[in-house]
Amino acid sequence: MAQDATTAINEGAAALENRRFREAIASLDAATQLAPEAPEAYYLLGAAYWGEDRPYPVSADKAIAALRRAVELDPDGAMGQLALEHLATVYLRNERMPEARRAYQQLLARETREQMVVIYLTRIDEIDLDTGRYVPTAENPRNALGEVVGNVGPLRMHTNQYFEKGRHTWDLVKHVNYFTRAIEADPTLFQAYNNLGVALMHLGRCREAVAQFDRAQQMWNTLQPPSVGPYPDPHVWRLRCHIELGDLEKAAVDYEALQTIDEYNFFATLYTIQLAIAAGQAADAVEPLEQARSEDPDNIEVLQTLAQAYAAVGRIDDAQIALTEALAAIPEGSQFFRHLVGPWRRQLETWQGQ
Repeated sequence: MAQDATTAINEGAAALENRRFREAIASLDAATQLAPEAPEAYYLLGAAYWGEDRPYPVSADKAIAALRRAVELDPDGAMGQLALEHLATVYLRNERMPEARRAYQQLLARETREQMVVIYLTRIDEIDLDTGRYVPTAENPRNALGEVVGNVGPLRMHTNQYFEKGRHTWDLVKHVNYFTRAIEADPTLFQAYNNLGVALMHLGRCREAVAQFDRAQQMWNTLQPPSVGPYPDPHVWRLRCHIELGDLEKAAVDYEALQTIDEYNFFATLYTIQLAIAAGQAADAVEPLEQARSEDPDNIEVLQTLAQAYAAVGRIDDAQIALTEALAAIPEGSQFFRHLVGPWRRQLETWQGQ
């Protein structure tokens, strides 16, 4: 491999490790041009487009194209295996069920780790539940309509057909439809209430979302013994909604609840900082937000929150830069910040006029 291609791959890998996704994509795209037969370049490029632990991909379609090329170039090698693992997940989360199923079957054919075999078998059962191919057993609890609502796969997942359909798409309107139907099929499925709330929140329907987070928490409290502990997710997302709605008193209630939960949650920390800014305590927020940006420079919410903090302490030029970066980081066609783009642009124009 040419030295310049190796350099591009190494730079892209380092950027990806440091969550500089756009920088990684630029380097790795160049690497695929310089070394079109290098599976590592395509695998890393696909991973950068997907951003495995991000709540939204940079581009699922481009991730699929790159990962498929990596598998084609190294069908029996370690890099091809890694690419196929990523590819199965991307297919699964983007309504491409037949392709996802085939990918998991390919993985099973070469997998020796018992833990991964169980996971892949469960993924296939979840896909079959989604597509109507699942064959119920005597161990599957069903609702009054005969629909399976639990014990799916070797992991015995508490789920149903509509919940799986909701998990297998990025389309927020479909999220609302499927998670609503999942609740109708199984009113005890607390995750469906939470996921429905998150979808409504991202669509800008925070008042409706709050009601779903309330129901998720109530169902958790009803079903789970006290020894299991609290359910943090509804508190986290409801905190964001209350801030967005301008109801700081209710936001403070969720903040207090989150202080009693030991488990670290990035978004709980971020929204706690947003609450502090809204409450007039921006001076203490700048440093941790700058640190968060250095650790995750493509995080849209971190950039926007930092912009608000800068503005609150009078650093308007820095606020403009941070908000411009936030807007530039929104993936093309993404639904997740659509309702916020207009207000953010108007805010940027206001700062530019000062």
